[in-house]
Amino acid sequence: MSKNRLAVPEARQALEQYKIEIGKEFGVTDPTALASNHTGYMVRKLVEMGEQQLLDQNK
Repeated sequence: MSKNRLAVPEARQALEQYKIEIGKEFGVTDPTALASNHTGYMVRKLVEMGEQQLLDQNK
């Protein structure tokens, strides 16, 4: 099984766009060049977004 397999394959385009946006924040023009600390930042942001969505759904 590939490590890069998404749980929701339809989300690939949105994920790629998110990588580009994060790369711009760090001044990186090639999203494949993001370092592990950038990836950690992305994960934290995605978790925050998910948590907020759960809170919003439970209101």
